[in-house]
Amino acid sequence: MSMEVVVFACQQAVPEPDAVKSLWRGGEVRLRVLPEPCSSKMEAFQLLRTLATPVDLVWVIGCEEQLCRYNEGSHRAGGRMAYTKKYLAEIGLEPARVGRSVLTPGDESALAAIIAEISDRVQALGASPLRRAPNTAARRSAK
Repeated sequence: MSMEVVVFACQQAVPEPDAVKSLWRGGEVRLRVLPEPCSSKMEAFQLLRTLATPVDLVWVIGCEEQLCRYNEGSHRAGGRMAYTKKYLAEIGLEPARVGRSVLTPGDESALAAIIAEISDRVQALGASPLRRAPNTAARRSAK
């Protein structure tokens, strides 16, 4: 079973999404990079919905707070990430399945470290339990 990671990348912090893909060393793990105008645009329900597709890990890369063009965008993203992690813990899914990093635009070595962290995290977590769970809707319709 192959795994998948989705990275939502602030267009200010990561102006070239292909840079993320070029640094990816995740082996068999598929990587999707989705540009966002700002990490503050990411809502908890979007992160949760992405995990439910099922994806094995969701990550948000944003600007450092003092560099955010929307002033409070990175701060908001941090609060939403904390809420998402708390919710995941409440429903019994590992909070580590979502992550967030901040990046100074143009810092290629920091971006490489973030990508390595994402790769290490997904390898350590393995496949999402949602991938392994039986399809309950299919079971209900078979009854």
